[in-house]
Amino acid sequence: MDIRLLTGGDMKEAIGLVDQTFRNDDRPSLAASSPKVFSGSLGQAIGGYVDERLVSFAGLVPAVVRVGEAHLQVYSYGAVCTHPDFRGRGYASLILDYAKRHVDKAGASLLLVSGIRSLYTDAGCHRFGAFRKHTLSADRSETLASGLSPAVRCRAADAADWFRLRQLSASRSVYYEQSVWDLADLHAAAAVTSMQRMEQTTLIAERDGEAVAFCVLALKRAGIDYADRNSYVLEWAGGAEDVCAILLHALKDGLADKLDITVGWHEEEMEQSLAGGGTAVEEGNSGTVHIVNPARLFEQLRPYWDRAAGIGGEVPTVRVHDDGACSVAIGGRVSGTLDPARLTELLFDKEPEGPALESEWLAAAAPFLPVPFPYTKGLNYV
Repeated sequence: MDIRLLTGGDMKEAIGLVDQTFRNDDRPSLAASSPKVFSGSLGQAIGGYVDERLVSFAGLVPAVVRVGEAHLQVYSYGAVCTHPDFRGRGYASLILDYAKRHVDKAGASLLLVSGIRSLYTDAGCHRFGAFRKHTLSADRSETLASGLSPAVRCRAADAADWFRLRQLSASRSVYYEQSVWDLADLHAAAAVTSMQRMEQTTLIAERDGEAVAFCVLALKRAGIDYADRNSYVLEWAGGAEDVCAILLHALKDGLADKLDITVGWHEEEMEQSLAGGGTAVEEGNSGTVHIVNPARLFEQLRPYWDRAAGIGGEVPTVRVHDDGACSVAIGGRVSGTLDPARLTELLFDKEPEGPALESEWLAAAAPFLPVPFPYTKGLNYV
């Protein structure tokens, strides 16, 4: 199989293969819901050819994730498919290997994979992150309402709100960078909600005429069986109290009888505001992650860690061994040997479950680890 990056002229055939696999029904083409996957200007989609016929495909989309002062260069990997006549030959693994080499060449530190199956976990992609999914219901909305300011007004976002949405988006400490153009394109694409046949709408909270929060909601449509899926918050930004005002508005206005919202371990204010307002379950981030280059990741994280260390403080450094394992040094204290799965766990999980490390090293690591990360199944989902 010949593997290469696709050009603009290849995209029509790629869209046909992907839609045949994922959208052979009444849902819109992935060309509409995931336009960046097929972007000729980005030129990141990967195709596998047999006798000049496209038989395997994977979408790659670059992005910058902000973690405090740090700018992490990441790629999202999704829309992976192989024509039925060519499955079972290992083509998807070859495409993934090509993707890893490409994103390394591009300077990425992380590859975010939408899948969790063995194709990915056997190839160095690992589950990661710590989140809580809260389920709020209309019949318990009084608990959520306690303490909320009556001065907050909620309304649907409109075409005059892109600057407000971008400003609120960038006010978060951990988020995907999104320009005005990005936000408009991502809202229109509705990558997740179109996949799930849900309706997407954005609500804004205003206080004294100023926008203070927004929520992008995925709402169930009448007449469709969603099994156990509730309506949910796809993405949100702003103060916790103001976001809760939007949730309360959606529940009381009948937009949803239940709403799920996923909150990261680092979003403590929101966690406190939601306490007692419903039920909650622990879960990881969506999909898996592959650390492309540990040394590059640590270097890209350095601005975030510098603030935690203070002036003159020492930040974590990593040494990569010949076998691909690592050791992490902090202030003269060195961890034991860490395989890629253990390194991923220590970097991103709130309560790592692997073998215990020395208490002195853990104490030195406490200001720096884990690293917060945005939920990947939001507007930027691939």
